[in-house]
Amino acid sequence: MQHLTHSRIAAALAAAEQPEGELPWRLLLTKPPTTYRETRMRIALEQPDVRKFSGVDEPTALAEVSRARIIHEMARRDGYMAALSATEQLMSTTPALPTDTCIDVAPWSDGPQIRWTFHQDPAAVAAFAAHFGIPVTERPHGDEGTTTYVSANGAIDGVRFEAYALAHANTGQVAA
Repeated sequence: MQHLTHSRIAAALAAAEQPEGELPWRLLLTKPPTTYRETRMRIALEQPDVRKFSGVDEPTALAEVSRARIIHEMARRDGYMAALSATEQLMSTTPALPTDTCIDVAPWSDGPQIRWTFHQDPAAVAAFAAHFGIPVTERPHGDEGTTTYVSANGAIDGVRFEAYALAHANTGQVAA
């Protein structure tokens, strides 16, 4: 899913201007982070409360943060590209077309996620799930207990996806 390599990271860092007051990136003793989780952990050093427990001096911590931010943006861009490719693969064969597609690669997430909404059509979720060989789950939705959340979850090429719809729990009618 991610195409982060040390050579890509080195090229991105070479093209970026490092903020003043930081330890030069080339002098950092730690390896560059290469996963969403690792980059978020390093970015957390930006917070003074976290930094004081890190055991590293401020110029080093700030260098870790700025390097991690550059790498994290590369990882998010790769995540979007992977999600777009996965969406294309799903869309090219699905028997039921969604009413809405959302790709999420939030800075705090562990990678990309695709969400397909089948508005007012839980049967389409079932058709989608059957086609891709994944189970359909149902759970109550909301406090009133009058709607059911119908969903199917899976992954393609490391990208998580969910297809879902809402249905009235007691009548089988689709929720508005």
